[in-house]
Amino acid sequence: MAYRTLIAYVRSAAELKRVTAAAALVAAKTDRAHIIGIYAIPSPVVYADPNGFIDATVFEAHEARHKENATKLKNLFETEMRQQDLPHEFRIVRSNTGAASDGILQSAFRADLIIAGQPDADDPDTSSDTTEVLVFDSGRPVLLVPYAFSPPADLSKIAIAFNGKREAARAAFDALPLLLVARSVEIVWVDPPETDEEDNDMAGAALAEALDRHGVNVTVRHLASQGLSTQETIRQHILSNGIELLVMGAYSHSRLRELIFGGVTKAILTDMPGLTLLSR
Repeated sequence: MAYRTLIAYVRSAAELKRVTAAAALVAAKTDRAHIIGIYAIPSPVVYADPNGFIDATVFEAHEARHKENATKLKNLFETEMRQQDLPHEFRIVRSNTGAASDGILQSAFRADLIIAGQPDADDPDTSSDTTEVLVFDSGRPVLLVPYAFSPPADLSKIAIAFNGKREAARAAFDALPLLLVARSVEIVWVDPPETDEEDNDMAGAALAEALDRHGVNVTVRHLASQGLSTQETIRQHILSNGIELLVMGAYSHSRLRELIFGGVTKAILTDMPGLTLLSR
């Protein structure tokens, strides 16, 4: 079991360096990875003047800017892939909406894993685009790369954030190709609920047993929040234990509820502790 077809969604030169570095880490875990770099051109957002006319130069400037960016990123991507000696191709696609990420969904449906960058408020090419659509609509696991990213030497230490819900279980099994070759895998559960079981260590044990049957070297660890939020408890655990990849389910509440009230997913994506694989 391995990821064979990887999509590297790139929007800027700075982001491309981070995304391709993460793609190379994943590709190192298989002998036949094929990496597809994708640049998506969004539809222009234009407004009519008070007389109802649209300035055609807006379309021309939009097209010229994105064609220039696409060509630059294609050249950078191919240089990075040749240096890594990885099979690759680059595609330029169009989105039918103002959100560029909508444009990669058709390619994403036929991939094993999507690799994308965390939007960076200081990067105009990424700040206005959201990767939420990839998590919600692609049906594929998404590996998000923080904008403040230093590639680890390996992906040998992995933590699965588990809360007993469907999305978390889905993420664990979507991550199996990486879990199988990791040196250590932890299932971490923050403040597991009290149960009638004599031993509260049962929380997360069933998932651990299922992963163990696949050959994953897995342990269960309960974390006490001690007044911190769930996301901060997870974040501190990741950073203090040298964990190289976090696996978690995304948006167990509705997107609207997360937007209004906040949630673990939204908080983690805002302040990412490292590479994070999301599934829903």
